[in-house]
Amino acid sequence: MCEAKVFLIEDHTNQPLMKDVVLIQPEGDAYLLANLIGEQKLVRGRIVKIDFLRHTVQLEPLETNPDMA
Repeated sequence: MCEAKVFLIEDHTNQPLMKDVVLIQPEGDAYLLANLIGEQKLVRGRIVKIDFLRHTVQLEPLETNPDMA
């Protein structure tokens, strides 16, 4: 099987978001993640790196513009 671990990059470190991910589906400015047992998580961000050899995906949060709040 080809499950992946998804990480969010925060303060230059990888924070685990979900493991055993089998689906990553774009949803506007977010991604829907789903794992083997059907758990789902919607995460805003952008993909920085996909490493097929290590089965990892790195996301970074979208920058928020304080002038647009």
